[in-house]
Amino acid sequence: MIIPNANILKKGVLLYRSIRYRRGFGVHSPFVFNLITKVIEERCQYYSFHDIELIRRQLLFQKGEITYPDRRQKGKMRSRPIGRIVEREAIRPKHGALLFRLANYFRSKHILQLGPSMGLSTLYLTSYASDLKCIALENVPEFATIARIAFDKAARNPVDLRVGRYKDLLPKALDDMGQLDFVFFNTLYEQQNNGWLFEKCLKHVHANTIFVFEGIKASRKMREFWQEVCSHPEVTVTIDLYSMGIAFFNKKLHKKDYIVYF
Repeated sequence: MIIPNANILKKGVLLYRSIRYRRGFGVHSPFVFNLITKVIEERCQYYSFHDIELIRRQLLFQKGEITYPDRRQKGKMRSRPIGRIVEREAIRPKHGALLFRLANYFRSKHILQLGPSMGLSTLYLTSYASDLKCIALENVPEFATIARIAFDKAARNPVDLRVGRYKDLLPKALDDMGQLDFVFFNTLYEQQNNGWLFEKCLKHVHANTIFVFEGIKASRKMREFWQEVCSHPEVTVTIDLYSMGIAFFNKKLHKKDYIVYF
């Protein structure tokens, strides 16, 4: 019996989604339909995108090599050139553009990011306006060094970058933030604490808060965590984009989990 490899299975799933779940087909919620057609599927290139991608290109040619934890082999370290790390770890332009559109659509002012990696996702999140408050927590010091380069070059708003274990940093960050309008969970390097981080952030949400999760299909732990998010009683609407997940908390919305091609 021939078992298809992971890439072939993924392509098959995405092909099915592209046929079954696009352009809001079968979605009866006006809120979700507008979100799909006006935000998720929008392809407009905003002025900030070019500037951020220019920073990406500069980082790709940044000289030097750093050693950082290997996500796939716990306890081991890996050394790579900075450009190679940016290529592998930085957010994809398509995902970054979605973060920008979501923050812009919901006019998010208080933004918390867990895991900015190379800083490019933070730039996308904070570029739509100039009066935002953003705290970014990074648990890989080597990644924080690269993120600071990106912030120094192109941050439109001051970014409060804090380095250390998420469980140590999050309580103070939540107190300093007050309320949460937008939380981006890019926590592939601390998957074992996702549930704890999620519950702590839940205490600071309001009706218009949005949570976005990167890599919801990246591993078994991430898939299980996403299912926990979907089934949580405080969560009303979730949107599964395959590579990302979005959660809402507005009690006026009927509880439902949506699958959308992205």
